[in-house]
Amino acid sequence: MKRFDIILLKIFLWEIPIVILYGISLVAFDLEMIAQSNMYAKMWYLFGGGIVFGSWMLVSFLLSIRLMVSTAFREKVLSKITFLKERDERESMLTGRAARNTLLTTLATLLLLFCLSCFQFSLYRVPQEQAVDGKDKVLILNFNFALTEDQQQKNFEQDQDAEKIIAYKGLPLSGSSIILGLICWQIVSYNYLMYRAIKCED
Repeated sequence: MKRFDIILLKIFLWEIPIVILYGISLVAFDLEMIAQSNMYAKMWYLFGGGIVFGSWMLVSFLLSIRLMVSTAFREKVLSKITFLKERDERESMLTGRAARNTLLTTLATLLLLFCLSCFQFSLYRVPQEQAVDGKDKVLILNFNFALTEDQQQKNFEQDQDAEKIIAYKGLPLSGSSIILGLICWQIVSYNYLMYRAIKCED
């Protein structure tokens, strides 16, 4: 790895404990209010939130770019994060098989998430005077695909007098939580499939 990559990685790792402590202090105390009257709290508020957290965000962004563009850096760092080991030809073959299965299961999961995020339905009961042939229940199906999150937030048009029975308007999870879940899924899925492949070979 280049010296620049090593420095970035060390700064990222060294600042993680400070960022965690700063986050805990924000949750446990009203740090902004305390900082107005306490010099030490003010220094911690400025140092932890302004300097450390800001630099950690910048370093994280730069590391993400380096992981995308540098093959050697990506191989070195991500191999350790995912516990990837290829000590001989047998493990290389098993790694390829586990990576293939992980790709397929991840793709299947992404297809499911795509359907859950786009498909919408709503079942509600209209007033009796609006019922058709005595049927007062209305089912609405919708496919809501949008390129931006603002457009994705469209709701079903529903009569104000209607009684909602059930409504599903897409995944309640945020985009960041889904991405984090997929990262964890990739790591867990690969290691589980690798473990199972080694067990089968033995």
